[in-house]
Amino acid sequence: MEVKVEVREEEAWRRVLSIEVPAEDVAKEYERVARRMAKKVKIPGFRKGKVPTSVVRRSFKSELDAEFLETVVPKAFGQAIEQTGIDPVSKPKFEEVSFGEERPFSFVADFECRPILELKDYRGIAAEKQVPEVSEEQIDRVLEDFRKSRAALEEVDRAAIDGDVLLLDYQAVDREDKPIPNRKVTDYSLELGAGQVVDSFEEAVRGSEPGHVRTAEIPYPEDYPDEILAGTTARYRIKVRKVREKRFPELDDELVAAHTDRKTVEELRERVRKELEEQADRAGVDRLESVLLEKVVEANPFEPPRSLVEALLDEFVERQSLEAARREEDPKSLDVEKLRSENREGASRQVRRMLLLDAVAEREKIEVPPQEIQDRVNQLARLQRTPPAKLVSDLGGDRFLRNLRREMRDKKVLAFLVENAEITRKIVPARTTEGS
Repeated sequence: MEVKVEVREEEAWRRVLSIEVPAEDVAKEYERVARRMAKKVKIPGFRKGKVPTSVVRRSFKSELDAEFLETVVPKAFGQAIEQTGIDPVSKPKFEEVSFGEERPFSFVADFECRPILELKDYRGIAAEKQVPEVSEEQIDRVLEDFRKSRAALEEVDRAAIDGDVLLLDYQAVDREDKPIPNRKVTDYSLELGAGQVVDSFEEAVRGSEPGHVRTAEIPYPEDYPDEILAGTTARYRIKVRKVREKRFPELDDELVAAHTDRKTVEELRERVRKELEEQADRAGVDRLESVLLEKVVEANPFEPPRSLVEALLDEFVERQSLEAARREEDPKSLDVEKLRSENREGASRQVRRMLLLDAVAEREKIEVPPQEIQDRVNQLARLQRTPPAKLVSDLGGDRFLRNLRREMRDKKVLAFLVENAEITRKIVPARTTEGS
């Protein structure tokens, strides 16, 4: 099907197409739809599938016209898009439809499209790569954590204090102190002060000595993870079987050799230094990528398609509603208009970032081959210990794969911006990088 198209540019992101299908093509399409309908309709005196199209035209004209429009309008619109090379980002609104069986068919399509961007100033951007400093104090803290994590537990005969590890048995009981069936826990290891349990449970055993038995009422908050206990008060009989004190080893070569692939403290210190410096460099790169992208946004101003902005705001409002429901608040109490208004500028900027990443990728022919996507899926599946096909299905199927492809493609574009920037490197104090 050939169509005639006139393009009217309303805004950078909005197009209005006047589309016309020649009369001869209209006649062919109308006849094709009539034959298809003739195979489905039932008319007395005719066998199913044997109804002449002339009868269908007379008896089912309104239905035939409607099916013709449902068939031909999307087809003609698709042809017009192919001919013009325009990339729609919203569903078209069809108006001014005019047709007859033996005359040209015409209509108007109004929609939003991906803006055509005249990219500039995305290569050779001057920027500072701020790398957080790695201090000796940071290295010392990592080594100290290593030392403390190798603590031995030694039983002591004294009252329990924070930092001790208790071995407990506890039984849920009723108001008459009778055991509640199936509510007993044995050999429970509790480190006092570590936040493993609610504060009132810790308070009940703090100061206990080995062999002590206490009965305590433990109130649980409304947001407690265990739905059975959330918002209730439980009564327990708690026996402290052991009080164990942590004995920390010396940080020496023997300890290092026993628990790592290094032989000395100095070797371990150098490995920690290298790992922290690699982490700091990655943090510097992450921030640099953000800075470069913002500079590209500033250098290429344009108004983003309204439909994409509204779609982002829809997603934001939906997330806020889900969060409210998790907090047991009424999602209807949210001021949706205020949320949309306060976040509109951020959504607009996010759309501009997204479209500029697309534009750079297209200009520089940056793509993600299918095999790279499959390799990433396989890697995620191994981490989740699930078959790749099930992982994809559970995470949303084709939508997940599209999002994964975009994420991987965007990383390549950001790496391209870094590779082609004019970068100066600066070591900065760990907590005073710009934007932190």
